[in-house]
Amino acid sequence: MSSIFAALTVLTLVLSARFFLRSRGSRARPIFQKNGIFAGRLVGGLLRALVSDHGFLRSDTRILGFEGSAIAIQRTGACGRLILFPASGGDEDFVALGTLAARYRSDRSATVIVVGGTETHGEAVCQATRPVRTLHIDDTGRLREVRRGLRPLAPRLVIENALDRMAADLRSGAFPALDLEIARGLVSPPDRDPSPMSPTHGVVTSALAVAIIVCFAVEVAISRDSFRGEGAAASVAYRMGAIHQASIQEGQWARLIAAPFLHFGLLHLAMNGWAQWSLGGPLEFLMGSWRFLALWLGSALGASLTSFVFNDTSISAGASGAIFGLLGAFTIFVFFRKDVLPQPVPRSLRNGVLATLLLNLLISFIPSIDMAAHAGGFLTGAVLGFGLAKRGRAAPPAPARSLGLRLAVAFLVVMGVGVSSVQQRADLTVGVPEIATEYRVGEVSLPVPRAFSVSESRARGLTVVEVDGDPASPFSVTFRLSEPQVDAAAARRMVQTLRLEAGPTGTGPARETGWIAISQLGLQDRRAIEVVVVAPTSCQSNAERLLTDLATRIR
Repeated sequence: MSSIFAALTVLTLVLSARFFLRSRGSRARPIFQKNGIFAGRLVGGLLRALVSDHGFLRSDTRILGFEGSAIAIQRTGACGRLILFPASGGDEDFVALGTLAARYRSDRSATVIVVGGTETHGEAVCQATRPVRTLHIDDTGRLREVRRGLRPLAPRLVIENALDRMAADLRSGAFPALDLEIARGLVSPPDRDPSPMSPTHGVVTSALAVAIIVCFAVEVAISRDSFRGEGAAASVAYRMGAIHQASIQEGQWARLIAAPFLHFGLLHLAMNGWAQWSLGGPLEFLMGSWRFLALWLGSALGASLTSFVFNDTSISAGASGAIFGLLGAFTIFVFFRKDVLPQPVPRSLRNGVLATLLLNLLISFIPSIDMAAHAGGFLTGAVLGFGLAKRGRAAPPAPARSLGLRLAVAFLVVMGVGVSSVQQRADLTVGVPEIATEYRVGEVSLPVPRAFSVSESRARGLTVVEVDGDPASPFSVTFRLSEPQVDAAAARRMVQTLRLEAGPTGTGPARETGWIAISQLGLQDRRAIEVVVVAPTSCQSNAERLLTDLATRIR
C-alpha cells in the first residue's frame, strides 16, 4: 500500500509540474516595444521565423491561406495548425476571433495566436475564442495561454522559439520579416497534395507501447497478482526475464533485454507507459525511427547492466531505465546539440527539462525504485545523444520500413522475454512445485521441491528448516521438528503443544496482506512435526495440494 501511495504522490507531482510549466506566462521581451514593433510588424517577423530556417523555406511548414487578417500555417507533427491573428486592440477583434473560433471549434490541432494588445486584452480574447486553444503575445513580447485540457506543448514551444530568434535578430540590429504580399504567393494551391504529415508518435514509439502492453497481458494471464503487482507478481516477472544478478551470472543474459518490457502491476505500467509515450514521439520525430530504436535499446541495456552490477539480490524490471535514457538524450539536445533543436532553445523548454530532471531524481530515492538502473539509463542515453542524432532525419518511414521497425521490436521481445520465459518455464510459476529432493534431520527425511533453497536453524527448542522458492516460486515451506521424545505419548503431547501455537484451524497468520499461511501437524519417529506453506491468496488451492503432498512424503 505504501508503494502505491508513493507512486501516486510522484505521479501527482509530475502532473502538477507539467501543468505549472504549461500554464504560466513566459518572460517579457521589451525590445519589441522599444523598437516600435507591434501587431502588424510582429506578425510579419513571426511568419518569417515560422516558415524559414537560416534563410531557407522549411519543408515541414507551409502557408495554408488567409482568412481576413488571419494567416493559417500548417506544421507537421504535434505542432499542428497555427492561425496568426494581428490584434488591433479594439472590439472588432472579438467579432473576427469569434468567426475563427466557430470555424476551428472541432479542430483540436488548431491553435490561434493573437498578436498585439495589452495583457487585459489578451485575457479577453482568450475567452472569446473558446473552446479553441489560444496563445496571446502582448506588446511587450510576453506569451500567455489559457489552456483547457492536456494538449501538446509543441505549439507554445515553437512560438517561444520564434520570438527568441526575433529578439536576438533585433539585438544584432536587424528584424527580418515576411511581407504579406510575398506570403500570399507562398500559399499552397488548393489542388496541391501536401507532404505527408509526420505522426505525433512514430512507428517505434507505438511498437514499443504495444510490446510492453502485450508482455504485461501475458504476466496477468500467468497470475492475476501481476495486475496489482503483489503476491506472485515478482516470481512471474523473474521467470519472464527480470534482472537478477545470480541468474545472469549463470548465463541468462537474455534478461538484460527482457527486463525493460516487464512491469510490476498496472500502476507501474501506466507511469512508465505515459512517460515513454510523452518522450518517445518527439524524440523519434527529431532523430528518425531507426536511430530512436538504437537509443532506446542502448539506454535499456545500460540500465539493465548497472542494475545487474549494483543490485545483489533484488529483482528489477520496467522501462524506466530506458525512459531515463530518452530523458538523458533530450537533455543533451536542449543544452548541447545545437544542430538538433532550433536555437536559441526557449527558456520555458530549458526550465521544463530541469524541472523534469529534478522530479525524476527525487523519484529515484523512493524505496524499491532501482536508482542504479535510472542512473545507468540516463548516462547511456546522454552519451548516445551526442552521436546518434543528426538533423534532417525526420522523414516519415515508408510502409516497408515501418514493417521492418515493428519486426525489430518484436525480435527484441522474442530474444528477451520469449527466451527467458521458455528457459524458466514461466507458465509453471504458480503451479504446484515438483518435489525432487530430500533433506535429512537426524533420522527424518523431509521432501524438498525442485530448485528450492534449504536452511536450518534452532528456535525455542525446535529444529526449523526453511525451504524457499524465491525468486522463481511464490511458495515457501517451513518444517518445525521437535526433539525425539521418550515415547509415543510424549510425542502426541508435543503435537498438541504445536497445535495450540498454530491455532485451532491449523491456519497461521499471513506474513502480509494478500498472503496465506496454512499448516498441518503430525508424528514421525517420535518427533512432532509441523509443516507450514506460505503462498499468495490467489494460489490457495495449489498451496493446499502442496501441503498435502509434503505431509505424505515425510519419512
